[in-house]
Amino acid sequence: MKFEELTGQLEVSLSGDSHLLHVELDPAMAEIERGDALLDDLQLVQRDEARLAANRFVRVDEFRRHRELSRAAARDRSGMFGRALRAEIAAALSLPERTAETLMARARALVDDLPTTLARLREGRFSERHAVIIADESMTLDTAERAEFEAQVLPLAERMRSGLFEKKARQIRELVHGADLAERHESARERREVIIEPGRDGMGWLSAYLPNEALFAIDNRITAAGRSLQVGGEDRTLTQLKADVLIDALTDEGALLPAGDGETGLRSPTVLRGIRSEVSVVVPALTVMGKAATPGMLEGVTPIDPVTARELAATATGFTRILTHPETGAMLSFGKDRYAVPSELRRYLRYRDETCRFIGCSRRARFCDIDHTIPWNGDGQTAHDNLAHLCRGHHKTKDAGWGVTQARDGSGTLTWTSPMGRQYDTAATHPPGGFIPPRPAAPVEPRSQRAVATLGRCESGSR
Repeated sequence: MKFEELTGQLEVSLSGDSHLLHVELDPAMAEIERGDALLDDLQLVQRDEARLAANRFVRVDEFRRHRELSRAAARDRSGMFGRALRAEIAAALSLPERTAETLMARARALVDDLPTTLARLREGRFSERHAVIIADESMTLDTAERAEFEAQVLPLAERMRSGLFEKKARQIRELVHGADLAERHESARERREVIIEPGRDGMGWLSAYLPNEALFAIDNRITAAGRSLQVGGEDRTLTQLKADVLIDALTDEGALLPAGDGETGLRSPTVLRGIRSEVSVVVPALTVMGKAATPGMLEGVTPIDPVTARELAATATGFTRILTHPETGAMLSFGKDRYAVPSELRRYLRYRDETCRFIGCSRRARFCDIDHTIPWNGDGQTAHDNLAHLCRGHHKTKDAGWGVTQARDGSGTLTWTSPMGRQYDTAATHPPGGFIPPRPAAPVEPRSQRAVATLGRCESGSR
């Protein structure tokens, strides 16, 4: 804005012989100027974030190249080097391993195949999200298709918001991809999955990666069922009805879709939301009795409100004791007498760990192996302070150069040592609080006197 345009809103005064010019902006104009300055700062921060994101991709790819050229990679005969590599990055950056694997793939694509995209990201001409979209959509393109795709989407990335740009980039990718769509669809279909993500306030998200025709069919069906329930007296919105229809269809064995003649709702559930006693529900005794409002824990991880916890307890066909104190009589060590982990100790370990005990892994303990930290056929015992849950993938990671030790104080703390020598601790979700006395170290017999253990079937893949 020119000075002449502001003169009507300025007060000018001369101060003594120094002839200082004192200018006071109108308060409304000053507010606008301050807002403009803040927006300018935000844009600078955004450009800095884009530059840092570009540098991050470069560093990740440099690390990958460094490790792949190392002697450890050359000596690897197990084929597990890649898993150990992604675990190293995940541990260093506190990321889930799948996220670390995706980060490495995107870094490789941007550095090797999309240098122009990487350069423009470094210049701050668009956001990291735009660069990620370009990298992801170009993954399965050949060299010529990738070059054509990048040339078409880069101008759009600089002027379109990320949401709209993602849709446009996907359209362009489909047009430039030369492979048969049916063939690509069949390949992608192999990766179908359902993901559950608990959220706040007793709610969560159910996501499914499915063929598009299945998605539209599901949406059409639950929409039709929801509309059929919009009769007199129904105050739920269609969005709420669709969600309720989905719950009843997937959890209620007696659900009827859509509602029949004369019916205003679905059939009464045969079980409480499909949750049976095989789902672990930790409910405080006073909550069950209605004398306390302490939340319960679903699968030992997700809090549920006291009312739901009592309902689940009422419909359970049996109860599993959670053993957390020596006075209960729980046996937490079976020494060298047996290799297989007894059920009582399994229940305790599942409660203690809740998830796989590798760095950042959230796979539930019930789907994991129970691993002997020190191998049982060596000096390890079948004891609470030598056992921990590891998912099958991280069980293999342990054999791919990652070392692990377990604290002798019975707390269940594991210390992982990466192939590069870095150490990371993982703590038990429910440590015993120190009331379990440390087990004395077993005397090490001379090698010549050790019995050779002949192992039978490996239960649940434990070692």
